[in-house]
This record gives sequence, structure tokens and C-alpha cells, in this order.
Amino acid sequence: MADMRDLWWSAGRMAFDVMEDDSVLNERWSEALRRSATLLEPVWSKGDSSGIFTFALPTVALALYSRPIREHPEDVLIGDIVEWLDQRLKGGEDALAAVGLPANEFFAVLERNERLVKNQPSLVSVIRDGLVEFGHDLDDDSPLSVLFSNLARRRPRVSETAGGIELPSSEQSPAGSLLSAAAGWAFLAFNQHYLGSDWEAVHRYRR
Repeated sequence: MADMRDLWWSAGRMAFDVMEDDSVLNERWSEALRRSATLLEPVWSKGDSSGIFTFALPTVALALYSRPIREHPEDVLIGDIVEWLDQRLKGGEDALAAVGLPANEFFAVLERNERLVKNQPSLVSVIRDGLVEFGHDLDDDSPLSVLFSNLARRRPRVSETAGGIELPSSEQSPAGSLLSAAAGWAFLAFNQHYLGSDWEAVHRYRR
């Protein structure tokens, strides 16, 4: 229960105004956070307080918020979300096959997938373009810009502490952006929970 309270507390903490005097975009962001938290609730990691999964809430919310304005976050189907994440992450079937691997091997799959198709827009660039389309200045110090910048910044792989002690699998993170890593985690969690790892179900699932 405490884990769920943490999830919804985080959603409430992030429900800031994203655009001054724009009630439509502010409500859209709140709606995206609610939808993200609702989808993540049944797959949220139990007993862990840190790790890549903690960044899935803002990542999925940003993915929903930045979609075309005609698409309301709460109306986007889970199958469409999974398919969209797969297209952006380049290699969902590889990622599905990696379920259950040790953290370092699983992260290696995600990193390889990120390099597979260089001429396709990345998840980070697609979300960035959507935010700019809505009029967000991502170079300012607004809460949304800071959130996106922190998630989108590329980082080295983290698998051990500064003292050389290997971190638990749940606390390790792959090279690249937190946004891409969290999206990979959400892709696998959603696919397993909602679609039962049935790839064909992506195209027919309704929620």
C-alpha cells in the first residue's frame, strides 16, 4: 500500500502548471499524469524505493502529453501506447526476449536496440518535438523543461557504487537517457501485464 501511496504522491507532486494562463495544456498534463499512474499502479515495483521504474511515471506522462493535441491522454489505448513505445525504442521483440535476463544483459539489449535504426526518430526527439509544438521553451527553467531535460540527458551506465560495490539489479541503469531506460521498463511491464507478452494482442487490446 505504501508503494501505491508513493506513486500517487509523486503524480500529485508533478501536477504543476506547465503553461501560464493555458488551462487546456495544464489540464492535459494533469490528465497525462493520472493516466500514467493508473496504468503503472498494477505493475509498480513492490518493496523497492529506487531504480529505473521510478522514472516511468513522468516518462509515460510525457509520452501521453506530447502526442497530437487531438488525442486526449486518458483516451489513448494501452495497446497503442505499447506499440508506440516499441516503434520509438526500436526492437520490442528483442526486448521481450530479454525478460528475465540479469540486469547487465537486459540493459545491453536496450542499448543495442537504441543503435539499431539510426534514421528513425528517437523517443527523446519525438517527445521534444511534441513539447515544442505545444509552445514549450525547453531552454527555460520551467518545471516541465527541467523535468524533461533531466530525463533526456544522456548518462553513463551505472552498475556499481563509487566504491566499486555492484548495485542490486533494480538500482542499476543502462547508458543513455533515463527517459529511454524508463520507457523500456514500461514497455516490458505493460506488455507482460496488459497484453500477456502476446505481441499480436498489441493490435487488438482495448482498455
